[in-house]
Amino acid sequence: LKRVLKTRQHLFMYTGSGHAAWEASLVNLFSPGDTVLVLETGHFSDTWASMARDMGLEVRQVPADWRQGVDMAAVRAALAADKDRAIKGVCAVHNETSTGMALPLAEVRAAMDDVGHPALLLADTISSLGSIDFRMDEWGVDAAVGGSQKGLMLPTGMSFTGVSEKAMAAHEKARLPKFYFNWTRMLTRKQ
Repeated sequence: LKRVLKTRQHLFMYTGSGHAAWEASLVNLFSPGDTVLVLETGHFSDTWASMARDMGLEVRQVPADWRQGVDMAAVRAALAADKDRAIKGVCAVHNETSTGMALPLAEVRAAMDDVGHPALLLADTISSLGSIDFRMDEWGVDAAVGGSQKGLMLPTGMSFTGVSEKAMAAHEKARLPKFYFNWTRMLTRKQ
């Protein structure tokens, strides 16, 4: 799986659909009241935003025409406007199942870097991984959310998160409630 993600970083696996990995990424990286920026690409980006709101996170969105995709200038502008650096994470669906829209994650990372924004980059790879090119480490993805049921063409029921060192440092400070998906417990649990 690390070869497919193109990462040498941490990997956590769960029983559950891709939504379980979404939830794991949010609860392990953020605290109540934190702000995330969700790039709109279709139904699943909107659902990830709804999940974040339900968990007590503030959600900002970069709106987009579902047939054209998100404008990178708008992404850059939203990040540049965040002068107090309230945005702790940028949530991007790499390939939106509902619209077929592929989001250029390397360009998202470049927009973040261009304005010097320290937010984490979270990428949903559920329908893209194994189907289109994905490079977690090269593209600076901090949390790659995946599942078995779409791009990997396996039965549903397994999900996972590839996690960067930067994201692990954020995890140490994250205060959203967690138990089953707690990465610290997963790392220290005796097998």
